[in-house]
Amino acid sequence: MHPPSFNGFLQLDGKNWDECLEKSFEFLRTSWAGDWVGLPLLLDACTAFLNFHTDELSSESVHLLSAAKQVALQIEKDYAASSSLVEPEYHNRLHLADALTAMSVLIAIQSEQPPALNRDWMACALLTVIAHDFGHTGQINQSESEIELKSTQLLRPILANCQVSDAWCTAVESAILRSDFAIVRKNHEQVQGKAFQCNQAWLNVFLNEADVMASASAKYGSRLGESLAQEWKIIGFSAHHSVATRDGRKAFLKQLVFSSWPSKYLQMDQRLAQELSQLES
Repeated sequence: MHPPSFNGFLQLDGKNWDECLEKSFEFLRTSWAGDWVGLPLLLDACTAFLNFHTDELSSESVHLLSAAKQVALQIEKDYAASSSLVEPEYHNRLHLADALTAMSVLIAIQSEQPPALNRDWMACALLTVIAHDFGHTGQINQSESEIELKSTQLLRPILANCQVSDAWCTAVESAILRSDFAIVRKNHEQVQGKAFQCNQAWLNVFLNEADVMASASAKYGSRLGESLAQEWKIIGFSAHHSVATRDGRKAFLKQLVFSSWPSKYLQMDQRLAQELSQLES
């Protein structure tokens, strides 16, 4: 059971996963507009939702989740401690919360299919998603994965402090580096026609899908496009003129790729097609 303050967040009615996700996004926006619940408590709610229990976890999972918690705490601390630190309009804590929530739902749906999910891989996925935009300043990449590289550099001391093994450090950093939107399609190509496994290729894809799940929503996507336009306007990026327009929304939706079983269960391709049809009518 979630605390009363989490009413509507990651609460599943039967197998209605799309409603669970949409209501969770709604909860996050209500919290963001009022009394922000914070990333550390959201992470706790997600681990509870996925039935992580400390006494049943391997040392690797404990270290990975500890690092995820440290990232969440550090992000909240950074904004609480500085009156001059300006939070990006799009790449902010709400975006991280959206992506964390989407990742939790994707993992939960995948867990209903064989093979059984590796708990260490699941913990790694949660760490990866909460850290994928660590330290994002609202800029854009001038070279491939430039901003993502900075996120991994900020993350390394936390990984070391939490004793995350070299193999999992590599997995986390590789996935973050491959979350550059310009190379996402290549990640999906690597799993094309392949069954799910708890490996690097599928970790990359799960992160990519979680990253854009809220933006792909017909209910929340347009508003997020407006936030991105505001973020880009501040840095003088010319695409701010078009990203939140009708044509900009259509172009964005046409770039999206969803390959995982959970995304197919959520009928993401059909949802994108339906919104595109409405936009083009």
